[in-house]
Amino acid sequence: MDRYSKVTAAILMVLVAFISPTASNCAEPITLTQAITRALKYAPSVGSAVANLDLNTGKVTEAGAAFYPDISGAGEYNQAPGYDPRITNRGLTLAQLQGTYTVYDGGRREALVRAARYAQQAAHFGIQAAQAQIVFDTTVAYFDLLRSDETVEEHIKRLGRLNTYVTIVEALQRSGRAIANDVLRVSTARDQEQLALAAARQARAHSSIVLGSLMGVFGRTDIKIAAVNGLPSLPAGDLRASPTLRAAERQVASARLALQAAYAERYPTFRLALTSGWEGVDPPQTFHDRLGASYDGAVSMPIFDGGLIRSHIQQAQAAVDAASANQRIIEQQLKRDLGDAYANYRSALKQLDVLAHSKPTATDAFNLDWARFLGGGNVTLFEVLDSFQQAENLHLSRLDQEFAARQAVAQVRLLLGLAQ
Repeated sequence: MDRYSKVTAAILMVLVAFISPTASNCAEPITLTQAITRALKYAPSVGSAVANLDLNTGKVTEAGAAFYPDISGAGEYNQAPGYDPRITNRGLTLAQLQGTYTVYDGGRREALVRAARYAQQAAHFGIQAAQAQIVFDTTVAYFDLLRSDETVEEHIKRLGRLNTYVTIVEALQRSGRAIANDVLRVSTARDQEQLALAAARQARAHSSIVLGSLMGVFGRTDIKIAAVNGLPSLPAGDLRASPTLRAAERQVASARLALQAAYAERYPTFRLALTSGWEGVDPPQTFHDRLGASYDGAVSMPIFDGGLIRSHIQQAQAAVDAASANQRIIEQQLKRDLGDAYANYRSALKQLDVLAHSKPTATDAFNLDWARFLGGGNVTLFEVLDSFQQAENLHLSRLDQEFAARQAVAQVRLLLGLAQ
């Protein structure tokens, strides 16, 4: 039995050695900066934006390749004994290095390259926009968890006070200074507060899950965050610095250059072709005597294509109109949201100022009613509990307005494209 106990103790010590570091890490509060850093590393939306940038970078390379010559090797050996040699020349032996270069195309290549570069810039701003959105979501989730923590603490304090009041009223009933209805009323208020505390803890668990999911940690209801003191002030900035708006502007510029490239399809194209190598009939004579070169210049100009070029122009013009409309929509939304954020921040500060003046008054009113009830004055317990609820609800209102102010500041930073 002693040996079994020793083995059990050793196993428990090993388990504690493995579990303790994890538990300490779980219990360690995280700061807002740490939460944002983890969220940015995990965010799938950022990876998608990076992939889009890589795609557009490849398109820039593709468009720029048109400015370089196309060099390729060609080899062919053909015998046609069943045909008239005056037509087939009996056969063909070919081993050449061929090069083709477009000298002039009406500016189409330049327009396509510039369009691809603007699209690449838009994709780059898309990464910034995705990162800014993650920062905003994480910040709001962090402050929501902070509000939930403070709300739970307020309900715990309120429940403790109500438990004390239940004890006092029960003592007053035993002494004949309170009736059974008073005990039932204050007990009901205490029971309702227990339900409110349970709901607050559930809301706190949900806030923890939301913040954890942004950081790639799922199902965690016990995430702890560092305390935050004071309220941030509104940042200054220019709405034109918003990555979302700048990406939309680059998309418009890219669409306009694509339209310019579509118009350039109407212009003539001049290409120069060069070859060097062997070309002849039979392989021995060809490789012995037929080493040479050739050059060729060709000009082509569309005269009739059944409306193909016109359709390209129409599609490109529609893309320009759509991109321009999207830019105006984004600008309109940003201005509207920025105005709302400013208004919400000012409203939160104003309500916090009102609450700061109202809380002492409500607390004094409750203390006075409670003292009158204990002293046998002309006041009912219903009135006492009503004044208690009014005073306590002001504490929760303060937490809501502080969250609203912090959320408004985070939204302004998101809209202005400011780094956290």
